Formats: sequence, structure tokens, C-alpha cells
Amino acid sequence: MRKLILLIGLVAFVGLNVAPALAQDDFNFPGRLRDLSPVVDKFEEPGATHIKAGQAGFSFLSIPIDARTAAMADAGIGVIGSASGALYNPAALAFLDGREAWISSVQWIANTDLIATGVTINFPGKGTAGVAFQTYNAGDFNGTAIDTSPAGNGFKDLGKFKTSNYALSVAYGFKITDRFSIGANAKLASQSLGSAKFSGVFIGGARTTVDNSKSVLAFDLGTYFNTGFRNTVLAMSVRNFSSELSYQRERFELPRNVQLGLLFDLVSMMGNTPAPHHLDLATDITNPIDFDERINLGLEYRFAQPGASLAYALRGGYKTNHDTEDYSFGGGIRFKNETGKGFRIDYAFRHFNGDFFDSVNIISGGITF
Repeated sequence: MRKLILLIGLVAFVGLNVAPALAQDDFNFPGRLRDLSPVVDKFEEPGATHIKAGQAGFSFLSIPIDARTAAMADAGIGVIGSASGALYNPAALAFLDGREAWISSVQWIANTDLIATGVTINFPGKGTAGVAFQTYNAGDFNGTAIDTSPAGNGFKDLGKFKTSNYALSVAYGFKITDRFSIGANAKLASQSLGSAKFSGVFIGGARTTVDNSKSVLAFDLGTYFNTGFRNTVLAMSVRNFSSELSYQRERFELPRNVQLGLLFDLVSMMGNTPAPHHLDLATDITNPIDFDERINLGLEYRFAQPGASLAYALRGGYKTNHDTEDYSFGGGIRFKNETGKGFRIDYAFRHFNGDFFDSVNIISGGITF
């Protein structure tokens, strides 16, 4: 018990001290301070402030994909059992058996949507590999260009256009022991902000054609450790680590996020055998590059009779220190026959502040074969 307490304390220290350091000014954007001169009385703070909000590009990479984890307010890096959930922590791949094909549909904010799909294959004794693809539809945009004619309105309407946003990833998870695993995910992300006819900009008074397309290689790293004390789990992940990019003169990074998670098996904590009732509490500390630290809380209840084909789940979660989101909930059903083949369906509802965005729905499904 004393070793467990020391280990939890050590991981918490790393998460609260090392992770925030990744977001400091000298690591992300040297000298990037907001100039508040002149200061507007009772409206702006009297000194320069480090800008954190809005610092990330390729923001579609931070959209939740797995409905199971999304229903638990993204407090899921210590959760195992679904291939799509491994996108939160690639180390979770190591605990998947057999093969699974999955797909997820995300009805996101501002009438946008995301589709993701993938396949994972377990190689007994050698780990689990997976490949995934996601594409984000940001909707239609109105294209405009500067109109230099004195009789004009100052701009020309060029009609509507679409952006292109997608990522292809390859992941691998491997068990070091029966309770500890590591994993990594390499992803090629690409974004195009419209076609060439919208790329004319004025630089130094002259119209210049710029490239509005970017591609970048990013990495996710993760660890998973079941402490052996009543199924308590420690997990950590770093997602979307990449080099710095720039559109024209604006520099940015991908939505990197450092996440530390603790998962408690509450039934085991009370000294009972977790069957057929399972109740897990997930508590994750996140340090995103474009916002302050948050604590995500998730709860999952599962009913699964030993040896039964069907299992059911109810889930809920809450995000602290979030400007637009708060609670979430959902559920799922899983079927698996005696040969290990079957399917799963999960649903998540994410509540947003109605003053800004409507709430969203996420559906995920998978087939083991």
C-alpha cells in the first residue's frame, strides 16, 4: 500500500510540474506576449499576458473520436477494451486481443462533423498494431478578395469554398509485463485552407500567391500501468507532438496535450469482486497547449455476467475549468460469442453552453473478427 501511495505521488508530481512546463513561453512561442497598450480601464489587465488560448492549429485533431471515452468527459487514458479508445493512449492497444475494425461518427459544433475509422490486429506475444484514418468536414466558407477599385466595396465575393482536413495514423502497443505497457502512434496530418483562387494576399503592397496547404508528422506516446492494488490504474499520454508550422506569418503547433490519469475500480476498492457489476472512476489531469490545466472526471458502470455474451454500460462525466463544455453522458452494448467474435456500439452526448454552441452526439462501433 505504501508503494502505491508513493507511486501515485510521484506520477502526480511529474504531471503537475513537468507537463505545465511544456507550455511555457520559451518552449512554445518565444516572446509571444499580448501587448495591451493602451490599457482600457475596467476592461483589460494592466500588464502583458502570455497568450495560450487559440495557439494551436489543426484543431480537428483534438476532437473526441471514441464515444466511450467521450461520454466520460475524455477521462479515459486509463480505460482499455476498445480499439478507437486507443487513440487517447496508444499503450491501451497492448491489451486488445484478436482483430477489430471500428468506425466513429462525430456530429461536432457549428454544424461540422468528423468521421474516423481504423483496424487493429494483435500479434500474440509481440503486441498490437493499428491503423486509423480521420477526416473532418468544416463546412462551407465564403471566399473574398481585396478589391482595389475606388468604386468598389473593398472586397470581391469569390463564392463558397471548402477546406480539407485529414490524418492517417499508425500505432503500436506492447506489454512490458502483464500489467504494464507502452505505446506510440505516428500520424501524418494534412490541412488545406481553400483552393488557389483564394490564395492571393497583399504583402508589402503587392499581391502574392501563398500556399494554403500544410502537412506535418506528429507523434503520440503513452504508458499504462495496473498497480495490482485492487485494479487501480496509472496512465499518461502525450498527444500531437510535432514541429512548429506557420501559415503566412502566423506560427503555431498542433493541439498538443499532456494527460495524466488515475482509474479506480470502486467495486474492488470496497473489497468486493467486480462481477457482474463493474464501477470505474476515472480522474484525468490535462495540460493542453491552447488552454489552462483541466481536471476531467468520468464514471462508467458495466453489467457483465461471467461467461455471458452480452454486456451493458452506462457512463457520465464532467469537465472542470472549461469555457464551453461541462457534463457528458452515454452508454454502450457489447456482444461477444465463445470464439471471441462480436460487436460493440457506444453513444455519447456532450453538453455545450447554449450561448455559444449546441450540444453534440458521438456514435462509435466496432466488430471483432
